[in-house]
Amino acid sequence: MRQFILLLTVVSFFSLFAASSDKDTVPIGNKKNSVQKKEFDPTEDTSALGKKDVKAKDVDAPAPNVPYIASVSIFGTSRINEGILREFLGKDFDQWIEKGLKGDDSSLLMEQKIIERVKAKYGFPFAEFSIVQFFDPGDYAVHITLDVVEKKDVEKRMSFLPAPTQEFKDPDGLIKLWGEYENTALDLLETDQIQPEVQKCQALHCPFGHKHAKLKKYESLFVNGVKKNKKALLEIQSKDKRSEYRAAATYLLPYLNDGPAIIPGLIERVRDNDALVRNNALRVLGDITEKHKEFDVPIRPLLPALAYPKTSDRSKAIYAIFHLASNSEAARDEILKRSVPELLDLLDAKQPDQKEFAFAVLRKVSGKDFTINDVQSWRNWYTVLNKERGIAKDPAPEKPKTTKQPF
Repeated sequence: MRQFILLLTVVSFFSLFAASSDKDTVPIGNKKNSVQKKEFDPTEDTSALGKKDVKAKDVDAPAPNVPYIASVSIFGTSRINEGILREFLGKDFDQWIEKGLKGDDSSLLMEQKIIERVKAKYGFPFAEFSIVQFFDPGDYAVHITLDVVEKKDVEKRMSFLPAPTQEFKDPDGLIKLWGEYENTALDLLETDQIQPEVQKCQALHCPFGHKHAKLKKYESLFVNGVKKNKKALLEIQSKDKRSEYRAAATYLLPYLNDGPAIIPGLIERVRDNDALVRNNALRVLGDITEKHKEFDVPIRPLLPALAYPKTSDRSKAIYAIFHLASNSEAARDEILKRSVPELLDLLDAKQPDQKEFAFAVLRKVSGKDFTINDVQSWRNWYTVLNKERGIAKDPAPEKPKTTKQPF
């Protein structure tokens, strides 16, 4: 299985798309502000709803190191697909993509207007674009997902915690220091002086490490500062009304190197009302499930996130769940009981990482060996399984028909 690394905002040619959407791994964004950022990372999703799946081979070979649109898809509804969306939006959709790839500021306003039109037309209470770019040497494939939530699905897919209302002091300036560390690391990443996901450090989660001279000083500041201010950071993580503070605290607390002390707070923040906080909590849990199997991470609270509204939610959730399924029969039983329909939705996707992780998990929980693209056989297996268990299963929703071919 490939290990994807999602790069958003780090690369200038797609910074405008990233500026308006939540992604994966590490917050990114306005570097003049030491706290408020967006994010980037290795996992994400889309849903293949068009007449034909779009794969890299379907797209004209792009020039090296030049971004290109590898897929466009919709997640969260059976009422529209790429063809219907393009037919509805007309030339505005193509112009938005063209402007975004060129780094034109006006693409942000266009995106807002497009979303408003979609919500007004279909009555979605939630609709956002997720723009995902994986860093694969020589291949800058971009995947666009229109994430939507139907009114009937709000309670199930958006059952988040109430927004916190308190405000706390930045303990020993740790929140500010984390912002400085990230901005410095992102500058180094952009200039190829470091690589993400490979650096080691004294923490349960560490996206950039501290080996580089410009990052070295932060390691002891975080290790000592977090140990001293553990209680304050846990309060900020769960109770501070500023989502950027909660998100930063979620990345600082792993420097305790104490799984039992931080896992309950991470699990709680999986239901945070802010997408970036959810992203960070799931990202840390993903690292713990992969690299620190000595700590117990309960799988049941993570399973609903497979259907959360944001691509970044679903990406992080499937990453952590894959590792839990790899290491625990009890986890596989929970998945088989509760979350196969969500896995099938992720399998029927255009975005490669979520599709591959969902495929791997389905193989582990089912014992079956259908191919990754044979979604119908996987659905048939689940129908038979439910009949054997005496559970009625609603048929998969009929895909919308359109005469317009997705590209």
